Amino acid sequence: MRPEALVYPLRWLMLLPVVGMLLGALYFAWHALEETLLAVQKPLDEALPVLVGAVDLALLSAVFLIFSLGLFELFIRKLELPLENALTVESLADLKGKLGQVIIMILVVKFFERASAFKPQTSLDFLLFAGGVALLASALWLAKAKD
Repeated sequence: MRPEALVYPLRWLMLLPVVGMLLGALYFAWHALEETLLAVQKPLDEALPVLVGAVDLALLSAVFLIFSLGLFELFIRKLELPLENALTVESLADLKGKLGQVIIMILVVKFFERASAFKPQTSLDFLLFAGGVALLASALWLAKAKD
């Protein structure tokens, strides 16, 4: 008996993290919906931070979904998804690239969350804030330039 015949069925072990990640995606998506429904009932100035939190949860849900379906495609079998689908994964490097882009967006949302509550006291605070915005813009540009 060839060793490949023994190792090949072990790929089904990857169903455990795939199912766990799908449950995580469902969890974060559900809480994003709850946050959005709570924000709709508030005045605009109170709703904005809540909606930014909901976007953060939705992006986390996307990370879990992309990662779980990527693992499924890499280890179990290819999924029959429409062409040019964001969830299609060809290699581990492709999966890492897609996750990197979503993580950059999560950082953008977190920066916006912190920036909306930012109260500068000195000119150095303004300079550091502008530096943060410039670094964020360059990260987004670099992520887009990679494509």
